[in-house]
Amino acid sequence: MESIIMKWGLTVVIALLGWALSILLRGITKRLGRRRNYTRARIFQTAVVINSASLVISLIAIGVLWGLKGDGLMVFATSLMALLGVALFASWSMLSNATAAIILFFSAPYRVGDRIRLLDGDNTVTGQIRHMGLIFITVQDELGHRYTLPNNLLLQKTVIRLKNDTLPRDQKHMRPD
Repeated sequence: MESIIMKWGLTVVIALLGWALSILLRGITKRLGRRRNYTRARIFQTAVVINSASLVISLIAIGVLWGLKGDGLMVFATSLMALLGVALFASWSMLSNATAAIILFFSAPYRVGDRIRLLDGDNTVTGQIRHMGLIFITVQDELGHRYTLPNNLLLQKTVIRLKNDTLPRDQKHMRPD
């Protein structure tokens, strides 16, 4: 009887620690986001990822406390991974873009309002960042055209952060007058 009461007590402690960790990390993220002048939507998206990770860690710890065996866990995990592997194979780029968004959030090489040139061979894009989301960013050129670029492209390709207020035209994509 005492063992079950102790397990329930430890379950409550683990849940409270997970909750406190989530609050602490969200607070740090919000302060960092405000200090770097990020949009509220970008801060919120990062906070959702932090909440999800805290929940998963807490659930794993509670499962271990209640006697979830490694053998059963491994069978369950491999079955789940096989199932998710098939399901996520088609959407691996979504996960890649979400991970890139988190990396871009914390490394902060670019922010909304910056003028950039993304070098990608014949697909070079020059413009001002208008929106940074969890999956993609939106860049607007000087003619008002909007480009939607996946976040992982900013980590894979060379990106030049332009200094001056005017956007240099990308001569590759201009018609001769």
